[in-house]
Amino acid sequence: MNAPSQSRLLAWLRRNRWLIVIALTALAIRLHWNLDVHPLGDFISSDMRGYDSRADQFIADPWKAREYHGFFPYGTHYLVALFKVIFGKDNYPAISACYAVMGTFVVILGYLIARRVSKRAWVPPAVGLILACYYPLISLGGYILSEVPMSMFMGLGTLFLLRLIEEGRSRDAWGTGLAIAAAMVIRPQVLLSVALFGIAWLFFRRRSLAKVKIRHLVFAAIPLVLTLGYSAWRLHHHTGRTGLISENGTFNQVFGHCHTKMITANGTSTIKFGPPPMIQLHRRAETHPDSWIKLDPAIAPELTFKGYIADQKILKGYLRECWKKKGLLGQAKYTAVNLVLLVAHNTMWPDSGRAAWRETAKWWGRQHLTFLTLPAFIGMFTAFSRRTIARHGILAIHLWALMITAAIFFGDTRLRCPYDPFIVILALEVYGWVGQGVLRWFQNLRARRQRRALG
Repeated sequence: MNAPSQSRLLAWLRRNRWLIVIALTALAIRLHWNLDVHPLGDFISSDMRGYDSRADQFIADPWKAREYHGFFPYGTHYLVALFKVIFGKDNYPAISACYAVMGTFVVILGYLIARRVSKRAWVPPAVGLILACYYPLISLGGYILSEVPMSMFMGLGTLFLLRLIEEGRSRDAWGTGLAIAAAMVIRPQVLLSVALFGIAWLFFRRRSLAKVKIRHLVFAAIPLVLTLGYSAWRLHHHTGRTGLISENGTFNQVFGHCHTKMITANGTSTIKFGPPPMIQLHRRAETHPDSWIKLDPAIAPELTFKGYIADQKILKGYLRECWKKKGLLGQAKYTAVNLVLLVAHNTMWPDSGRAAWRETAKWWGRQHLTFLTLPAFIGMFTAFSRRTIARHGILAIHLWALMITAAIFFGDTRLRCPYDPFIVILALEVYGWVGQGVLRWFQNLRARRQRRALG
């Protein structure tokens, strides 16, 4: 290596020393967790079994119509199927390593986004180190679930969008669209972020978002539209019905707006689902009967019907009955409880059902509620200022989308976790703003005292 090349390499290493340290730390922790402490292959049950079995079925016959394959978004089991094709159908150590790598990219992207957003030198390293050791994301990366892949692709799309806003390059528009399209088929809720950014662009396009042109929006939309087109075809292929990505939307609404803890469908086979936060709310109603944060069923704690699990006529009938029984005020109370569930009164599943990890999950949940929730909520209002919309406001848009998702469906600490990198960044920035304001107040106070002494 010649001297100029060596000099450039050393300069790059110095410039990216924190990125290297954070990436290696995050990868080491996640590989140790996924391969030694918590191998994915040892926890194939419930939702994890569903993703795993659908991946196997997709590999065995990718074009066979299976009605149940239309119930869930398909991105996660497509991704797991890809890992199985590359590394072997039952090579769970390889899948564990892939999830560790994806979790590491979540941390790297959090650091890079913080470096784009923050003007404080200490914030990006702090974000990276917190996320590298952040147990909720480490834990979820130890199961075959959708949270870590969704967080990775959403973070990648956000980084591309921040670059587009700052530099106005078309390739970043394409990158944004491709990454968000991938996140969308893993968890369609990211489309709310897309819609909210579109609204923000209409308000701030002349100044703060001036480098984002209509052509950039078109470039970003092309992957989304093509992916939605394929998704709609796929859903019709499996079910014979029209839709976009999956059929579980109305089903999940019933939990949030009827406050039931279990729905059972007796069709060709019996399918039963109960979201952990609603089950935990039901237990809270027994231990804290006077609390307003508890399960308060509009119909019954458990609903059972004869038919397919995604029968829209039956599910919408439940929703109409629940709205009629509870009225606007009752539904507003449900919405408030659903929002609280994003940060409190439920322990993150699957750890909530495992004694070895339950207390750890509870402890991290308390730390999030104590140290991150309020400052991140304050940071969410950066979405409404032309001075901050182009940086912090983009992260805030995701959090407003998260709250809308919880209001429409139901809240869950696991639902929140893919957004936690944005929450950590905004919270640290708010701490920085407050600290800077306090420091300035002390400096002004000291200067006034010095002036009085001189006078």
